[in-house]
Parts: sequence; structure tokens; C-alpha cells
Amino acid sequence: LASAAQAAQLRRGVEQPPIEHSAFPSSFPEFFVPKGAVPPTEALASAKVSPAPLPVQLVGANRSVTMAAQPLSFQSFYNGYAKGPGIWKWSNALAAYDRFLTPLAGKPMKLAEVGIQSGGSVAMWKAVLGAQCHIYGIDINPAVNKFTDPMTTISIGDQADPNMWQNFFIATTKAPIDALIDDGGHEAHQMLVTLQSVFDNLTPGGIIALEDIHGEHYTNSFFIPAARYLGAKATWGQLSSVHIFPFLLVAKRAGNDMRAPLHFGGTTETVNGFEQLWAALPRHWGGHVVLENAAWGPFLTEQGLTNFFRLFEQLHHSVWSDAPSGCERTPAPVCTVTVTNCQMQSIIAGVHIFPNRLVVEVAGTPILINAVRKGTDWLPY
Repeated sequence: LASAAQAAQLRRGVEQPPIEHSAFPSSFPEFFVPKGAVPPTEALASAKVSPAPLPVQLVGANRSVTMAAQPLSFQSFYNGYAKGPGIWKWSNALAAYDRFLTPLAGKPMKLAEVGIQSGGSVAMWKAVLGAQCHIYGIDINPAVNKFTDPMTTISIGDQADPNMWQNFFIATTKAPIDALIDDGGHEAHQMLVTLQSVFDNLTPGGIIALEDIHGEHYTNSFFIPAARYLGAKATWGQLSSVHIFPFLLVAKRAGNDMRAPLHFGGTTETVNGFEQLWAALPRHWGGHVVLENAAWGPFLTEQGLTNFFRLFEQLHHSVWSDAPSGCERTPAPVCTVTVTNCQMQSIIAGVHIFPNRLVVEVAGTPILINAVRKGTDWLPY
């Protein structure tokens, strides 16, 4: 866990000492620990393995190095954005979008976002994904109509209304979309209606990303019903994968898995049970651990997804502070919200569920999850 002072140092780019990776939280549901297995807390505590430094390639100062131009990423756009319509996104969500969406940059595509608020995200999608990306913004505030242009269509409506969605796809997009970002009301019933209304209207390989899922209480109100819905889609061969990040759930429609395939780096190990999974994590800082067990059957079932959502629910543990104090409840353009990580948030960067395997990405450096407001022009909430 990084202290407030360490978080400030991270923002300044100062090197940090390794996080104490002593244990997982001890509150995992017991039924996830097989009989006779070592509990996660004891497994990690007994491992006594320190994170190995990642290799660094040094280039001599007297050498001329030509670097290929890198495509614009969501993170680089966000970090460099200073003036214009406001935008407020979590840092780890931007990193996820770089993996799921930037491979589609420069190609014709349709992206919808619920909750465009002050309009800065519209500018971000356009800048990163390119001129052939048509943006569909959905909001309850008529003031956002001002962001309409030839490649941006605005709809005013309630995301919890299935009729709104039916009309949206029939009369507005008139075709499936490639991605939907839900940054709307963040209530469980709103997200469920959105998931159930949008998923069948995604193109093959398209994604839906639901943001700001803050707190373990969403397990019963949102994740378990979502597991029921997504498990049914998997049974019908329509679900490719499910991805869990702190405060973020991504589901990918089947049919084009190579459209934007995920890549996992660092060292790796394959295990066949939860006891082995806990024990393997401290051996792979900056890498990933794969869980496979043919005897368990498919992972993308209602029961399988329910189990995994419960097991990793602490990724959504929600404790944060804002600076200046109280700014998060105002439209002030200067505001940073920083998460106080629980142990799981300090160790696990992401969980990826495929039909027959689960991949856990392990942090290689201290994880800082924050949301820094960018831009100068803000609409009141």
C-alpha cells in the first residue's frame, strides 16, 4: 500500500521501494480454498519471495537511436490534455482501453459512451481512435447536445430504460457497435440494463466496459446477476472472455478473438488449483499466473463466473481521498482522487477469464490508481 506521500512521489516519478507483498486479505470465502489447502494468507506469507527487478536495457549516451513513432495512446492523450472540455477517468481504465481499443485505431468503427458529461472523453476517443470512429454519446443532460458534430451523435435518455436502448440501436446506430463504455449512473440496475441491452448489439469481438464499480456490495447486486446473463451467452457461444480490473468489468463478444488480442508479459506459470495459484503469485511479480483445470469444465458458466466474481471482489474495494478535499462533489477543474489500495489491489492488476483458463496478472511495480480531472470547461453534475 502506497501512503499519501508515496503516491505524491509516484506522480513526480520518484523511484519507490517495493510494496510489502506479505499476504492476501484473509477474508476470501472459504469454499474457494480446497480442503486441505493452505489459505492464501499463509501461502503468500510463507513464500518469502521478493519481487525481482524487471530487466532494463541501457543505451550508451554516445549512440544515436532512432525510435519509430508510437501511436497515440489513451494514457498519453490523457496525461497531456490540459485545456478544453473536461474529462475524468480512472488511470487503470485508460490502461485497459489501450489494450482493448487502441488496436482498432484508424479503422472504421462505432463507439458509444454512456455519461459523456463535460465532453472531454469525446475528444479523447476521436484523438486516439481516429477520424473513422463515429462516437455515440448518451446522457441525461440536454446540455451535452453541444458536442454534436458530423462524427458525434448525441442521444438524451435514461440508460435504465430498455425502450431507450431499443430505439437507440434501431433509429440511431442502425447497426451493431464495436464498443460501449458505461460511465453513467453506476447503479447496479442501470449497469445490468445496459449490459443486457448492449451485448447482443456488439459486433463480433466487440466489447462492453462498465466503469466505476466501487465496493464489494456490487457482488450481489450486480456481479451475480451479470454472471447469470453472461453465463447464458457463453452457453450459446456468444461470449469470448470476461476481464476484471479494479472498478471495471469488460465483456468481449465472441466471433473475432484476433481483432484485439490481449498479450501477457513477464514470467509465467500454469497451475491447476487455487492453492497453487496463491503460492505462484509471489514468484511472478510483473508476470502472470494461468489457472487451468479440465476437470472443472468450462470457466465461462454462471457458476464459474459467480465463483470468480466472489473470489476477486476485493479488486473493487473502494477507499479513496480527494485533493483538494471535497472537490469530487463539485465541478472544480482541479481535482485528484487517489485510491488507498487494499492488499489485493496492490498485488493483482487484472483477472482475465477465458473459456478454459483464467489469467491473473501480478503487479510488477507499486500500483497507483487515481483519477485526475483534465480540461478547463466543466458542466455541473
